[in-house]
Amino acid sequence: MQAPIPLNQIAFAVLDLRRTDAWWREGLGFLPAGGNRMLFRGPVTGMIQSIRGLAMTCWCLVGRSAWAQLEMFQYESPHSALMPSDYRACDLGYSRCGVWVADFDAALASLAAQGSTALAPPMGALGQRRACVRNPDGVYVEIMEADPLTGGGDVGRTGSRMDCPVAIRCVTLSTPDLEKTTAFLTHGLGMRVIDIALHDDAQEAIWNLEGARCTRRVFMGGSGNETMLLEAVQYHDPLGQPFPTGYRLCDQRILNVAFGDPSGPAGLRSMRRRALAAGATPNCPHIQMGVAGCVYVQDPLGFSFEFMWARWKLGHRLFGFCPHLSTNARRPTTRSLW
Repeated sequence: MQAPIPLNQIAFAVLDLRRTDAWWREGLGFLPAGGNRMLFRGPVTGMIQSIRGLAMTCWCLVGRSAWAQLEMFQYESPHSALMPSDYRACDLGYSRCGVWVADFDAALASLAAQGSTALAPPMGALGQRRACVRNPDGVYVEIMEADPLTGGGDVGRTGSRMDCPVAIRCVTLSTPDLEKTTAFLTHGLGMRVIDIALHDDAQEAIWNLEGARCTRRVFMGGSGNETMLLEAVQYHDPLGQPFPTGYRLCDQRILNVAFGDPSGPAGLRSMRRRALAAGATPNCPHIQMGVAGCVYVQDPLGFSFEFMWARWKLGHRLFGFCPHLSTNARRPTTRSLW
């Protein structure tokens, strides 16, 4: 069986692309990687996400790692339902993500200028500090001073874009059954449990869950600094609330994560077969577009995962893995192509 392909993307359903883009770029230093309207509407896109009549605009941002991406969708049809006003970091689904920053204090100051202040005072010794903010769409975003992929020892020396001040490092899945999630992540996706304490009980306070009781495991799907960590957490107190009645992938929040083969479709096909054998349900047959392809599946607990591939150079550029440095001032729009 082919080696697992790395976790390489976090996808968000957002209400205002321009505002959310500014938050990530001006607040944290992410780089624009382009987007598209034409490809993200019509029956094929609707099949991928299992949403009838779907039309949306996609916009991508990248950080220090070459094969890691933030993907944002602003939906025109159907419109996104708002995140519940009482949404907490323990509620079920992809509840938060984490980024490493080169300058912790400057990042928090920039985010405050964007209207996002830390939910609680930063925790940790100098060089190891953590804080959490909520972005314009209510997503919990953890800011890390030490790089969890290097244990903090090589901060500022990892990744492919060494001049970029930020890197995507982790995403957290809040699950009602950690054992079932572990079985799917390992047997269905080929991830491995790694011995790293990404968070401890005390750090629950930084997203306003002081005193929470939970069980955690951390998983890795690839290797090196061009992948992300996936943390699975089962909260025992407080219990995470399930998805709202009628929830759809287009509703405001982190909607899923993707595993990507950077060179060809073999990894996508292998991951799809493995996931289906472990009980996943595909939204549709995998979609092939010449220089890229993808498929969405739901695991046995109903969480969404994407498997994708993009051909080196052209596919990476067209699908948002290469920074558009010559057009750094360009902003996303839902009214024109770019």
